[in-house]
Amino acid sequence: MVLIENRKPSPDERRTAILDIAREAFLQDGYSGTSMSRIAVLVGGSKATLYSYFPSKKDLFVAVVDRETTRLYDEIFHIEPVRGEAEAVIAGVVKRCLEGLLSDTIVAGYRLIIAEAGRFPEIGKTAYELAVRRGLERIAQYFQKAREAGVLRDCDPRAAADSFLDLAAGNLHTQRLWNAVEKLDAAALEAEARRITAVFLAAYGNDELSRNARQRA
Repeated sequence: MVLIENRKPSPDERRTAILDIAREAFLQDGYSGTSMSRIAVLVGGSKATLYSYFPSKKDLFVAVVDRETTRLYDEIFHIEPVRGEAEAVIAGVVKRCLEGLLSDTIVAGYRLIIAEAGRFPEIGKTAYELAVRRGLERIAQYFQKAREAGVLRDCDPRAAADSFLDLAAGNLHTQRLWNAVEKLDAAALEAEARRITAVFLAAYGNDELSRNARQRA
């Protein structure tokens, strides 16, 4: 893929194109197998131009992880908790979270980071901060609003976020990471989303939601 067209791309357009190309290169060849020289060739410019945007391969990799995880969290947490439809709203958050975690891109990213973290600990630590820790912060912020709206009981939003992520990154996600499940099954996704919603609301929902969830769990 070559960037240069009849119209010279703007700096933002070029940066976006670099991230798009780097994302595919990292997913295909891994962190250690991807070179800045190769990315420069794919972008269609010089290494000097590439380095003017990203001073190192680590900086480029971090920027890719940053963009992809930000997109995921924005998609998951774009709905405000509404008391009248609280269970449906939480169930929607659960389903979107599962869909994100089970998507081809996120699964491939998880596998890549796990494979490279042993040789490049700084990559694993940085990816954890951007993906997991920041995700927990976004979840906790959402649960803080849900608590204030009366959807959740009086709980520690961060503890609720930890429990939520433990549930979401459970059995079905593990099967997907290990390739025990190659494709996302809609029925399995729905069943897992219902299970997680029931278990989470039984523990953290308001009195009514918790009581109803315990009857189904």
